[in-house]
Amino acid sequence: MPSAPLPTSLLVGAVLLGLPVGCSRKVTVTCYSVRGRVLSAAEPVAEAMVVFHPLSSSAEAPQKPLAYTDAEGQFALTTDKPNDGAPEGEYAITVELRAPRQIGEETVRDGPSQLPAKYARPETTPLRYRVVPGMNDVPPLAVGPR
Repeated sequence: MPSAPLPTSLLVGAVLLGLPVGCSRKVTVTCYSVRGRVLSAAEPVAEAMVVFHPLSSSAEAPQKPLAYTDAEGQFALTTDKPNDGAPEGEYAITVELRAPRQIGEETVRDGPSQLPAKYARPETTPLRYRVVPGMNDVPPLAVGPR
């Protein structure tokens, strides 16, 4: 059974409110490769979450670029697709390493923070980086003693 067309007033209202009518649009942004390394007392920090928080509207993206460090403390940012990097712009960088906790047979990192608290919030982290077009190699991020 065919559906009845939407009244014109509803369509106009949806357009004025910016609501999607019929289909959704995916916002895509141009990302540039961003790689780096996290260190604490000159030692690699494994399994840390690294998040780039945009400081300007030119760095807007549908989601914040993030990565998890490997055993050597290295990371490659993901915004939309694995390792696609981040949009151009200035960022505050947060780094979190949570204590592991056993849940049944699985180990999750959702315990207390193992790094100084200032690195966990974009308002307090001293870590900053400007992503530019092309390949971006972030200087080592030193996050203080554990």
